[in-house]
Amino acid sequence: MKDIRITENEAGQRLDRFLRKLLKKASLSEIYKDIRTGKIKVNGKRSREANMLAVGDIVTLSNIDMGVEPLFKKKDTKCGDIKIVYEDENIIIVDKPAGLLSHPQSAQDKDTLIYRVQHYLESAEGFSTSPTFSPAICNRLDRNTAGLVIAAKNYKSLKAVNEMIRERSLRKLYLCAVKGITEVNGEIIGLLEKDESSRKTFLAREEDDRGKEARTYYEKKCDNGEYSLLLVELVTGRFHQIRAHLSNIGHPVIGDAKYGDKRVNEYFKKRFGLNHQLLLAHILNFNNPPQELQYLKNKTWHSSMPQEYEAIIKHLFGQRTL
Repeated sequence: MKDIRITENEAGQRLDRFLRKLLKKASLSEIYKDIRTGKIKVNGKRSREANMLAVGDIVTLSNIDMGVEPLFKKKDTKCGDIKIVYEDENIIIVDKPAGLLSHPQSAQDKDTLIYRVQHYLESAEGFSTSPTFSPAICNRLDRNTAGLVIAAKNYKSLKAVNEMIRERSLRKLYLCAVKGITEVNGEIIGLLEKDESSRKTFLAREEDDRGKEARTYYEKKCDNGEYSLLLVELVTGRFHQIRAHLSNIGHPVIGDAKYGDKRVNEYFKKRFGLNHQLLLAHILNFNNPPQELQYLKNKTWHSSMPQEYEAIIKHLFGQRTL
């Protein structure tokens, strides 16, 4: 017999949906049968599949051996460290280095940002795990993009941050250096379509009725006659959006192997050792968060400046930061 106490991470969902996440080896028909025959009870009583779970409910599993284990469990492999910018009981904001995957892409990817965050939380005093919820990244970055990433510690916070992203009340500002002299301010709008085979994004024609709406704003902070330093705001968050949009208007990000200028990239790699795009998720602002995160309204966080970025920006524009 196994008793599971429902927390905020599991509350507010139907019993059958909770059990599908919990009992991964069981079929839906097996779950329904166990509910009907009383092998699965809620607060000591038989229940229905559609029963909504509340905080404090006790779900009891009797004579069921279906690999029940916490979704969030200790990793065997030692993960790297994380640089924490902000942390409270609901969220953690970290500064991701370029070259680190946000999530594993294969079984061989043992050290990723989400593993590092989970490894850190495993050792945090007072942190409680959930059988069906694991701390999750809300705004993932490309492997070779550095900067700020939000991870939710619980389900209510994950929903709140996702709502902010959906309602566009989470402001995400990126710093990048690009080839050429841009306008002082610009807006790039178009449909972006992802090509799975090449893992690239390109601008789709409206008449083809393909792609997803993408909108990017940028502000030029300075230029040196050959390169521009931009602060870019993502209104939508499509795959490779900033890189594809800027390349499409003739101003690729320096160091960008997929969308950039090969000659430019070779120069910065040879002189500064830059082997990825100079793109930094630099600023996060909680403009108008939902009720669960209202205490963070108008809060703003800045990433640190990687040394190689700082050196390049100083070389090009005579300054270290904005």
